[in-house]
Parts: sequence; structure tokens; C-alpha cells
Amino acid sequence: MSISYPIYTESTECQDCYKCIRRCPVKAIRVENGHAKVIPEMCIACGGCVTHCPNHAKHSRDDTSRAKQLFTLKKRVFVSLAPSFISEVSEFTPQQLIAALKKLGFTDISETALGADLISSKVAKELEKAAQEPDGQKLFISSACPAVVEYIKYYMPEFSPYITDLASPLLAHARYLRKTFGDDIGIVFIGPCIAKKREADVWKEIDLALTFNELRKWMQIEGIRPDTAIPYGKENEQCFVPFRAARGSLYPVDGGMIQACKEYNELSDIRFMTISGINEIHDTLDGFEVNSLKSPLF
Repeated sequence: MSISYPIYTESTECQDCYKCIRRCPVKAIRVENGHAKVIPEMCIACGGCVTHCPNHAKHSRDDTSRAKQLFTLKKRVFVSLAPSFISEVSEFTPQQLIAALKKLGFTDISETALGADLISSKVAKELEKAAQEPDGQKLFISSACPAVVEYIKYYMPEFSPYITDLASPLLAHARYLRKTFGDDIGIVFIGPCIAKKREADVWKEIDLALTFNELRKWMQIEGIRPDTAIPYGKENEQCFVPFRAARGSLYPVDGGMIQACKEYNELSDIRFMTISGINEIHDTLDGFEVNSLKSPLF
């Protein structure tokens, strides 16, 4: 089955205002036949154009039908649930959300933050090792966000060697689930990020990705509500598998990954910076002199 690019323009809704062109941090939108069209080979799937289009002409690909099809192809289909579910679907308790996802057809629910725990531990060890090597690498850039990784690789390639050689939390989680439960399971990520759709398109370990907007729409169609999600007498069966995540749940918060790494190691000899937003990342790295660093910077 051919899979279209995760972001597209609905031509009949495009009013030629070109706000998406002005907002795109990498200028990955061009006018074609009078309408603004995403250029996939230049796009980093940050979703900014979807957010800022006043006429809602920019859309992210709806993969709900692919998720339903996966239920017919796999005996067990796991959800890799982003830690931001706490605020994104706040009307559901964790137990209610687990039950709701099972009603949709998913067999097991696991937290993406487990992958973040694995990555945090590895990053902490890597930084600790770097602090003990006077002539070692000094700059480390997180590999956690696929949109940022794509941006640096394509638009600031001189910094690509400094991206940590680790999987994203989602990819690490998917690999962990397959190692634990078998490679024949299905894995669907559910979270706030459009860029995860592109990540799922690229890596075979992840079958597909849904946004929380797609999940809400799906639950609404199926008539699933918080107060009726948990079947009577099944309250104690609504658990994350194989267990709850720990420090990785901090990732959605600015600086959360840094705090998670510090939970695994004191890292007193490491300096840290937190930058959010593609334009801010560009401004921070533009003209950055890596050779001027005296101690490791993450």
C-alpha cells in the first residue's frame, strides 16, 4: 500500500494567504497551481504549517484506517503511548485510557517513556565518559526529536556528527517491545507529534503513528467515554505493560530529558542547554564554535 507524505494541503480549503510559507522554518512549501504545497524532500514534518494555517487547509495524514487494518494482520497490537497523554487526554485517568484503547482493539498498552528511560540511562553514561576524556567529544545534541534531527542533518549538517548515536525514545521503545514480546507484534505510537508519522514511515520497527487528535476522533465515533471505558469488575486489569515508566515521563517538559539524565548520574562536570523551537535552535547553533568548548555540553 502506498503511503502518502504525513502533511498535505487540501486544495479546496487553501485561500492563498501564504501564511504557511511565511511560517515554515525551512521554506519547504511552494505555490503550485495557485495553492501552497508541501515539498516532502525539504520538509522536516514539524507541523508548524498545520498549526498556523488559518483556513485549516494543511492536514496531517489520518492513519486510523491503517491502525484498524493492523488489527486484522497481527494477533497482538501494542500502543506506544506518549507521556504527554496525562495532559493531552486529561479527561481520562490512565486506567480509563488503557481500557478505552483496548475497546478500540489494541491488546496491550505501554508507555513510550520506557524508551526514554533507556535513552536517558545511555546518554548519562556517554556524558560521564566524555567528562573523563580531556580530548574527547565536547558537544552532544539530543536525538530525541525526529524533526530536530532532520533539520540539523539537512540544514545545519556541520553539526550532524554531534547528534548522539542513539535511537529516539519511540524507536528504542519499539525495539524493546519487540525484544520482550516478539517481533510479530504490531506497534502503534499515539502522541502529539506529526513528525512521528514520518519516523514510523522510515523505521520498520514502528508500524504507524497516530496523533491525539486522531485518537479523540476515533473514540468519539466509537462512543467511548471516560465514565464507561472500564468494564465492570475489570478495574484492576487496566495496567501498562510490562510496567510503568520512571524518569522518562519527564520528557514532554522543557529540560525534562536533562533532568531524567541527571536522575541516572550526577553529571556535575557536564554543562546543559535547553532550546525549544526550530528557529531558536538555528539561532543557537549558527556560528557556534565547537572547538571553544572546554568541557562537555549537552
